[in-house]
Amino acid sequence: MVLVGRVIIQLYTDKVPKSAENFRCLCTGEKGIGQKGKPLHYKGSVIHKVIPWCMVQGGDIINGDGTGGESIYGEYFVSENLKLNHNDEGIVGLANNGPNKNSSQFYITSVNFCGQLNGQNVVIGKVVKGLDIVKYMATVPRENDVPQESITIEDCGEIKPGDPWNIEENDGTTDIYPPWPNDWDAEPDYQLTNKALQDLSNSGNFFYYKENYLKAESKYHKILRYINWYEEKTNTKKQNPFSQFKCNAILNLSAVQLKINKPEKALKNCNEVLIKFPNNVKALYRRGCAKVALKEYDGAIRDLKQAYKIHPDDKKIRNMFELAKSKKKKYLQREKLLCSKIFSTPNI
Repeated sequence: MVLVGRVIIQLYTDKVPKSAENFRCLCTGEKGIGQKGKPLHYKGSVIHKVIPWCMVQGGDIINGDGTGGESIYGEYFVSENLKLNHNDEGIVGLANNGPNKNSSQFYITSVNFCGQLNGQNVVIGKVVKGLDIVKYMATVPRENDVPQESITIEDCGEIKPGDPWNIEENDGTTDIYPPWPNDWDAEPDYQLTNKALQDLSNSGNFFYYKENYLKAESKYHKILRYINWYEEKTNTKKQNPFSQFKCNAILNLSAVQLKINKPEKALKNCNEVLIKFPNNVKALYRRGCAKVALKEYDGAIRDLKQAYKIHPDDKKIRNMFELAKSKKKKYLQREKLLCSKIFSTPNI
């Protein structure tokens, strides 16, 4: 499990007091056990539905799949103030089971207009920090709008006036930055960004050497998010001063992905580097490793041979090169044996 960050929601307590109070209490869990025997608490519940370019939906505290739910007032409660519109990204509303059938299920929009929900669903608030986390959730692989990766509300509660929001990382490493740079209270200054990237890199390397590869992967992805943010804010995509940083982060990602059996992703990342740096030895070597894992032996041999020519004293490259050739030889022997069995089978 990897924590992706905190989402801060401002509730419209003045416009929809009953609905907002239901959501607040379900965040704190202060109402205890409901009529259906389950905790009236979002903690531990899942996002059960994701619709790209639209919304994410969760809050089924009973069944966890969108078929159940319970409010603090009972199974359902009536709708209030249906005049609030879905005219921005990050709008939080109540998913219902029909008119006046609101329970614990909610959704958060990931685009700036979901007009089909106007007049049908109660808007209860808006995301003020962590919107990019919502957008990220809306892009996870899915089948029939059901996310194929578990998205769990690890914890939730209420922030009192004056309390810190604590959106920054707090994992004991040099990463003290929000998961997404749009939540960072800083301008895209070169010195500040460079310091952040150094800290993020050190954090990722720390987890890599601790063999916490999922955490390391998240840190390297975070580096790329911060670099892309800087590019967009400063309009320096073509002459980005952090291009080498970006290259290193992508290579580190590929190394992690080989460790956690994601050779397709490692291959894609190495391709990205090799487009700009065709003789990058790390990219050639790791792409060769990925191709061996994918049983693309001819391509692996080509990449590893090229890497070995550049660094002929590297035993790691040589060993993988020999392994690729050995695996190809065994593969061809198996194919030859299989073909001989097919053609030697007598006709009936």
